[in-house]
Amino acid sequence: MITRPTNAAMRSTGRVLANEQVSSGLIRLDMQLDLCPGFEPGQFAMINLTGAMELVFSRPFSILAVQDRVLSLLYRVVGRGTRAMQQLRPDDNLTVLGPLGRPFSTPAEKLPVVLIGGGVGLPPVWAWLKQYGRPDDIGFFGARDGADVPWDLLDDRWRISVDNHRQVPADRAAWQGLVPDLVAKEISPDDHQSRLVMACGPIPLLKAAADLARDRHWPCQVSLEEHMGCGYGACKGCVVPVIDLNNTQDSWRNATCCQDGPVFSAESIDWSSYSRHDFDVID
Repeated sequence: MITRPTNAAMRSTGRVLANEQVSSGLIRLDMQLDLCPGFEPGQFAMINLTGAMELVFSRPFSILAVQDRVLSLLYRVVGRGTRAMQQLRPDDNLTVLGPLGRPFSTPAEKLPVVLIGGGVGLPPVWAWLKQYGRPDDIGFFGARDGADVPWDLLDDRWRISVDNHRQVPADRAAWQGLVPDLVAKEISPDDHQSRLVMACGPIPLLKAAADLARDRHWPCQVSLEEHMGCGYGACKGCVVPVIDLNNTQDSWRNATCCQDGPVFSAESIDWSSYSRHDFDVID
């Protein structure tokens, strides 16, 4: 069952502590919050710049970590908003609204978890393994190549896949191929232990993770990467086609990713429609 959020969202100010590259394409932003209500893995925050740099719409970011009122994000420069964020320096301020959205489930007894992240989909699954990870829980991360992997964040509990094997450090291992295929390779079909899959990343990765889980008869939760204008369901800019599992007619509806998600049960997603969903990035 998907966990319901327990902490009320609040608006706070974040003072930048560090804003540094952790791989060729990923940047880690650490900020000190004046108010910190606590986040659960899978939840997100709406972030905006201040002063003359303020954006018309805040941007949603999954939470990588929260410790001692220090909030950490992981992002990739893809447009105007993240280009502006890349210019932030220590002591610059941001506005933060959160926690928002439904997080991943907390651990179920005796049900190991397979965590799958791709690119900027790493934060929620990384946060879950950091907060709740047990010996039988395993993380899988997929990147474009070795240079795009944030190696310092990924310890020996993580298995790495890359599209291209270039620039993989000599002392680290990476498998060349798609990350869901690495999961299938590492966990044999003859292994009949049930597992829970938690995944976040681009749509093809999520669909492949959902297909793998379905074939293995594993439950699966997916955290969707949708552009969100408001973060709390008012603007309807992040609708996702979901199947009403309680309706015998298999009817579907448009759910809001920010309010009904971003974490959904994979079987509730209408993948036939959602896998064709290809909106332009607004950033």
